[in-house]
Amino acid sequence: MQFSISLLRPSLNTVTRLFLVSALSTVGLVVSYAPQSMLRSTTWSLGDAAYAQANPPQVSQYARAAFYIEQQRQQDYAEAKKLMSGNVPEDVCRQQNIPSAVHDICGRFLKRSAEIIKENGLTISQFNDITRRKEGDPSLQQQIQSELLKLQKTTP
Repeated sequence: MQFSISLLRPSLNTVTRLFLVSALSTVGLVVSYAPQSMLRSTTWSLGDAAYAQANPPQVSQYARAAFYIEQQRQQDYAEAKKLMSGNVPEDVCRQQNIPSAVHDICGRFLKRSAEIIKENGLTISQFNDITRRKEGDPSLQQQIQSELLKLQKTTP
C-alpha cells in the first residue's frame, strides 16, 4: 500500500483519512482471505441483522477492531518488507510467488485479524457488514472516524 504525502507533518484530518483507508483495506484482506469455514461458523439471524444497524457500542467495537487490525497490519508489513528487501508488491498476500515466510505472515495476519474482531465483541459477519454499509452511509463513516480519532488520541 502506497500513500503520497506532500508534507512532512500532515494534518490530523489527513492522518485520520490515511488511517481509515489503511484500516479498511485491511478489512478487505480479512474478508477476501477468511477461510469459508470461518465465515460459515458465524450465525446470522434477524436479531443480529437488527443489532447490525451500527448502534453506538457496535460502532465503537468496530473502530477499536479496525484500529488494532491496522496496527497489526503495519507490523506485519514491516516484517514482510524486511524479508523481501523492501520490495513488497501490492496485495502481497494474493501473490503466488512469495517467500514462504511472507506467506506465513499473511496467514498469521488473517488469524490475528479474526481474533481482534472477536476480542472487540463482534462476529466477522457483523464487522464485514459494517464495512460494507459504511461505504454508502456518510453518517456511519463519521461515527467511525470520530471513534478512530478518540483511539488515536488515547493510544501512545
